[in-house]
Amino acid sequence: MYLPLKKHFYMLRTCPYSGEKFHPKRRNQIFSSAKNRQNFHNERAAELRGIKAPISKAIDRNLQILTELVGVESKKTIKSDLLGSLGFNHNVFTHIELYDGKKSRGIFHFIIPPSPTPEFITVINKVA
Repeated sequence: MYLPLKKHFYMLRTCPYSGEKFHPKRRNQIFSSAKNRQNFHNERAAELRGIKAPISKAIDRNLQILTELVGVESKKTIKSDLLGSLGFNHNVFTHIELYDGKKSRGIFHFIIPPSPTPEFITVINKVA
């Protein structure tokens, strides 16, 4: 003998993506369908990518410039004018770390310690 299963009816909810009203099938269901959930998260991720795009582009460009100029050397001194002419953006970096007791800008595995002369910049390659 089988006992009839009780159906759980949850309160009517509003889908945050489409705005439609629905009865959730599970207690923790937020969206009216899987497609709405996917679209919501995809649109949110695309919006964040759009916000980060200018910074990511500048960081990628800086990394490309340093990789081409420094190569496999562990330390290289470069003219500031050369970096500027190649499109290097001194205001964009990935992190700050201590190098020889001084706060230094970092772009991935490259460290740019404060320079005593503004005409030249020393770049440290931590991978080499």
